[in-house]
Amino acid sequence: MSSVSVLCRGLSLRYINDLPKSDVVVLVNSFGDELEKYTEIVEYINEAEIYLCTSGTAGELDTLHRFGFFEKFNPTRMIRPYLDEISKTHIHLQNSINLTDTFLSDAHKKYMYQIKNYKYPYTYPSSGIAALSYVVLDCDFNNINIIGLDFYETISNSSYYAAYDSNPLDTDWGKDGHMQEVVTSLVEDHPEKSFNMVSTAENHLDDVKTMKNMNFKKVGG
Repeated sequence: MSSVSVLCRGLSLRYINDLPKSDVVVLVNSFGDELEKYTEIVEYINEAEIYLCTSGTAGELDTLHRFGFFEKFNPTRMIRPYLDEISKTHIHLQNSINLTDTFLSDAHKKYMYQIKNYKYPYTYPSSGIAALSYVVLDCDFNNINIIGLDFYETISNSSYYAAYDSNPLDTDWGKDGHMQEVVTSLVEDHPEKSFNMVSTAENHLDDVKTMKNMNFKKVGG
């Protein structure tokens, strides 16, 4: 398969028609609300093979069930944003469907973070970053499209974390450039692959936007 699109949950999703269609689509996290809100996304994924990437928390698939996703579509892969080597020791999944869980290979260690006293020995700053890394490192796609990965820059972002909730100091550790750092490294290390990205984000992206194999489109929120 030559092309894949990673769909995260940020506001840039409304520009889905600006993204080339692909053979495979990866839906990240509890994506049912987005499918209800944007009929264009339903049309976009209608003829593609579908992977899901979810962290395994309780209730994470509820919005997909409410949308009737599993009656309308037949996903073929469930990606989990954790290394395979810790899948039996550190990971306790609380949701599942009739698919084998697919964990990340050791190739991801180069791009993951090691944080002292964190619950996992290696981690990505978000499931969206894990999904993108999976299609780059563990699959054989030549063209990689990304949308909805807006890096939590605005408080109106539909992602789980608001940019700066009620307390500007109480923020997710991945918001301060870590996610962008992984994206930049992945694009830089894989010049043989072409990347198309649609995002509302601006911060920490100067380097990746100038790379020859990245076509970056900045859109409004």
